Amino acid sequence: MRARERHALERALRDHYRAGEAVGAAPRALVEAVARELARPVRPGPLEVVAAQVRRIGAAAWVLHGALVLVVAVLALSGAPVDSAVGAVGAALALASLTEVTRSRSSGMVELEAACAVNAQAVACARALVLGCADALALLALSLASAGGSGAWTALAQALAPYLAAFGAGLLAARRVASADATTAAVVAAVGVCAAYVALRGLCPAAFAPASALAWWLAAALALVFAALEARSWLRAAESAFADAPLGAASL
Repeated sequence: MRARERHALERALRDHYRAGEAVGAAPRALVEAVARELARPVRPGPLEVVAAQVRRIGAAAWVLHGALVLVVAVLALSGAPVDSAVGAVGAALALASLTEVTRSRSSGMVELEAACAVNAQAVACARALVLGCADALALLALSLASAGGSGAWTALAQALAPYLAAFGAGLLAARRVASADATTAAVVAAVGVCAAYVALRGLCPAAFAPASALAWWLAAALALVFAALEARSWLRAAESAFADAPLGAASL
């Protein structure tokens, strides 16, 4: 019951009993308030769930997203080459998103959320959708800032592949460890993907030539399939409150 409705009902009941009436507006108001409450949907709609998660996503995730975009924008405006860092920034964006998607499991809230109308599965899906849209815009802006014309498409592929690989690897790692270690495992996996990209950039510069655009788009497509499969596995596990996940030492 909303606060406005509760106050109106309390006021009607107070007036009724002060007047000493046997029958009046207060009983009718009580019946109507109960009927409205029963008619209200038990589970909120998808848009309501997504909107609620936008407000509940931690400030740290948004600050990290903004800081990454701001650093790249400053470097681009100063004339510094940023095309060599697109993949690393993509993996870092995935890391920032993973901290929120896996937060419920690390904090031990999955079992509680499983009994709620908006369960852990809906929360994870809504957070991934919100942060994924923000990441898509950030990656597109990063690609346009790092290269112009057809080079932007190559830069986008080079950013997408590490981003999707880091996101999928983070979900896989977070699902395979104990609950308390889920976010830590996801961050370590994302950092590993970022480090692998940096190593590849240093050891094989030819892999980042404009002629390799098709290969990078193929890698991005494979990473998309991997991330989608891991996201599905994560949502299925969240539905059962990660019943099949390993137990931590404190639970033994």
